[in-house]
Amino acid sequence: MFKTLLFSGLLLTVFNSCSKDDKPGLPSNNKKAKLTFTVSGEFHKAEGDDFEVTVGAADKTGDFIDWMVNGVKKTGTVVSTGTDDFNGGKTIVIESASDFFSGDVDFGGFEHGNTPFTVTWKIEVNGNPIEQGTQRVVKDMSPIFSKSVQLNTK
Repeated sequence: MFKTLLFSGLLLTVFNSCSKDDKPGLPSNNKKAKLTFTVSGEFHKAEGDDFEVTVGAADKTGDFIDWMVNGVKKTGTVVSTGTDDFNGGKTIVIESASDFFSGDVDFGGFEHGNTPFTVTWKIEVNGNPIEQGTQRVVKDMSPIFSKSVQLNTK
């Protein structure tokens, strides 16, 4: 359910932001993104811990761009990484492999067991940090940890 909500919001942002017209003042189509997410070693799937990252971006024609996930190319798609990818505490780096016009990243998770974990993130567009932080995720956290960041800058 959590992943479905993230993905739905992502698609709306990407497609609502795309334009076939070049208009003054709109973001350019020549942006690159780098997203780094680290989940601490206390994160364990077996305890019911959950953390998801979904990112997508499109060019001005509305076509999804290519991404590199820890050096592995994902062609023309929305990228999703999740609990299995972060199990035991890992860092995942997601980079746009092609230029984009507009995009969005949604991430978040929850602690179901009794051992809190920490998430650290840094989101860059054209080498400039646009969002970064650290969040300790604890059991029964309210509201649930969830963030959405648009990858648009002028």
